[in-house]
Amino acid sequence: MFDLLSPPLVGLIGFASSRASLCTVRAVAEVLTSQRAWLLTSFAKAAAWTTVVSGVVALVSPTSATQVLERLPHGLGLVGGFLFGVGAAINGGCSLSTLQRLADGDLSMLGTLTAYILGALAFNALSRGLGFTTLQALPTRWQGGPPWGSALLCLLLLWASWEVIRLWRPAAATVRFHQRLVSPAYRLSSTAALLGIAGGLLYQLQGSWTYTNYLRAVTASWLGAGAAPLAFHRLLLVALLGGMLFSSLQRGSFALNRQWHLHLPRRLAGGFLMGIGGALVPGGNDTLILSAIPTLSLWALFNYLSLLSGIAAVMLVTRAMSGHLPQVECVQDECH
Repeated sequence: MFDLLSPPLVGLIGFASSRASLCTVRAVAEVLTSQRAWLLTSFAKAAAWTTVVSGVVALVSPTSATQVLERLPHGLGLVGGFLFGVGAAINGGCSLSTLQRLADGDLSMLGTLTAYILGALAFNALSRGLGFTTLQALPTRWQGGPPWGSALLCLLLLWASWEVIRLWRPAAATVRFHQRLVSPAYRLSSTAALLGIAGGLLYQLQGSWTYTNYLRAVTASWLGAGAAPLAFHRLLLVALLGGMLFSSLQRGSFALNRQWHLHLPRRLAGGFLMGIGGALVPGGNDTLILSAIPTLSLWALFNYLSLLSGIAAVMLVTRAMSGHLPQVECVQDECH
């Protein structure tokens, strides 16, 4: 019964992320070009919201969803994060922004997704043949865990309460709720709250539901290197893309890119590296933020930092070679 809630929640994540144009690549570019971190802060808030919601729900009702996995040895997860970041920077977009741009009409992103599958296949074939690595389930910290887990949850609940008040008051004073809902651009903090709340519920309902992890698991199952993901998760991928497409059509931003083939080499190269990295982590930045980090795993956090380092490395090399990077300006919780 509760599974019926999952597609609308995933669709909401797609719609909201499209409205704010969330992208980890842009987040790193903002730090390097503007010396600000509005976008990175929004990702941290999304992870915090997911932690709060999933923690509260877990205390009320134990989950039976698909478990979130981590790579052993842990060093391979760090390598995977770095490779995923390098690939995302070459591609020009991370996991969610790849689908966002596809939903806006950039067909070259189909090349990214195809290459992602090929990269994941390549790694899974190698690891199956050599047997040098394995996956294990990440433990939850909420039930029977250390006392600091409960203390952290209480602190995050206080922060979440303050954040709701901070976000609601300005909106209530200026525009009506339905006007804010169809606004062509969302505030970063509002988007983080929507992603985190939906992500926290999905974490308890579906476990590791994100599309990068789904594609990884599918490719592993093709080679007999892992169990096939739930068939229902295929519907969640459709719902995610559907939410983004609805956002694009509703605000009038959909436009087919007729020069998509010019960008295809970058998409293929970047997507292949993202696929290898996504198989190693396992999953992409969407998996880390909305599934792995909320388990309070330090290695998940380290993998995300490694991913950011991979993006930054490519951008620093690009700036050294060309002398500039595209400017990303975010002011007062909004990016342009």
